[in-house]
Amino acid sequence: MMSKKSLLALLVVSLFISSAIPTASAYKGYQLSRPPVEDFSLVDQNNQNVNLTDSRGDVVIVAFIFTRCPDVCPVITQLLRSVELGIGADYEEHVSIISISVDPEYDTPERLKEYTELHKVNWSHLTGDLTDMESIYSNFGLVVQKNVIEAHIGDINGHQAEESTVMFVNKSGVSTELMNIPTAWSTTKFAAFEADWELNYSTHPEYGTFVSGIDGVEAPSDYSWWWKLMTFNTTNSSWEGSMLGVDSVTTPASNNIAWIASTADESLLPMPDLNTSSVSLVFPDNTTAFQQINNSNGWHLTSAAFDGAGIQFQAPHSQYGHYLESVGQEDPAADNYSWWWELHEWNETSMGWQASDVGMDSIESPPYLAWAPNSTADADIPMPGAFVEDDQEVCDGHGWEMGSGAGKHCMCDEGYEWPEDTMLSCAIADVVEEYNVGHSTTTFILDTERRPVVAWTGDNWNAEEFISDVRTLVEGEGLVDTDSDSVPGFTTIASIAAISLAAARIGRKQVNESDESLC
Repeated sequence: MMSKKSLLALLVVSLFISSAIPTASAYKGYQLSRPPVEDFSLVDQNNQNVNLTDSRGDVVIVAFIFTRCPDVCPVITQLLRSVELGIGADYEEHVSIISISVDPEYDTPERLKEYTELHKVNWSHLTGDLTDMESIYSNFGLVVQKNVIEAHIGDINGHQAEESTVMFVNKSGVSTELMNIPTAWSTTKFAAFEADWELNYSTHPEYGTFVSGIDGVEAPSDYSWWWKLMTFNTTNSSWEGSMLGVDSVTTPASNNIAWIASTADESLLPMPDLNTSSVSLVFPDNTTAFQQINNSNGWHLTSAAFDGAGIQFQAPHSQYGHYLESVGQEDPAADNYSWWWELHEWNETSMGWQASDVGMDSIESPPYLAWAPNSTADADIPMPGAFVEDDQEVCDGHGWEMGSGAGKHCMCDEGYEWPEDTMLSCAIADVVEEYNVGHSTTTFILDTERRPVVAWTGDNWNAEEFISDVRTLVEGEGLVDTDSDSVPGFTTIASIAAISLAAARIGRKQVNESDESLC
């Protein structure tokens, strides 16, 4: 049975194993009584057609994964790598492994290739047409809940893909995750940069940013007029003067803003496109200007995150683009540039940070970025969502919530399941003859007739026990001489397995210290 940690998977596949037999048999996994799986033809990571009947070995291990899965799938892959390394010379020629994607619309052969190279495995990773794939899922008894999977794609510890963040690590090593919250000041800067408007402004420690000049037009010192901030009210489709300072106006009000000379004609302000961000200007002589913000890159995300958090920073523009000069009182110049702010990108394949090879202006629509002193290792930067707090008891205290909106549901602890009327509660599971795996994926062991004989659920299984089941099946099929003593013990590859599992932890969520270790 699965522990709580194995339920922390972003892969959501419902599996119903019919006719499951308790493991009082020779097998350590769940023994099945199932008809043979129908043959299929899919494409692997090398763009080669692979049929189930073409598998090299007589006994086939079949796993279901997807490359955007940040949690359970990398661990399963590394566990299978340990199985491959530890099965023994007498058995390996009779055993093959294949992995099948449950996200075929995203998992192209190219992406599967990246995944296999990342995890240093070379067995077939298969994908294909969605219609064909659905037939295969059904053949294995899998119900792939696409709506739930989609709710979790890009979901990392509670952050959805649209919730872009910037992880900031200061000089002392303290980490803070900053949400993407554009302010009217961020929007003003973005428009001014694209339109080549010169901004003249000052920053007061208590009152924030004060704009005194735009595009060479300066407000007079006698305050006979001033630059007035306007926001567009989408409810009544009209412009109105902002009651807040430019630093305090945030999304969605900051999507479309205007700066108008206080003596100018407000009726000259245009009706904005609500689907984009923009800044409109009305000068004292009632001439106008307009700039729409057409792109989104790492500079926009960095600025919006720091501005939204009220953190002062300097990001000047050079011939190479914007660069992070200082954050608060931490300025590399003060230390004679013995260090600098280094940009890191989030790699969704490895589920880890990596130092960026390009400037922030060259990163289009990034979901996550991190800034840290250049001495900071990638592994020392917390993954996105690491600081999400949940001080409310959810799922009746027997699970945790995943997803959002209509896809929101509980990931129930072992022994608990959804009640019939809701997916947001966890009730004690009724014991029935049918074994309901629920929120996880399954790895099958097929015999020579391509019948699923043994199933292992989730990722919380032991490679040595899995190997034992594979060997038992191979021996039961009469494929090896059971008197052979040439099979190395599992301990000979224990160190390799440990290293592999450590690498797979890249894709794991941070959990409370009270949670038991996965490995």
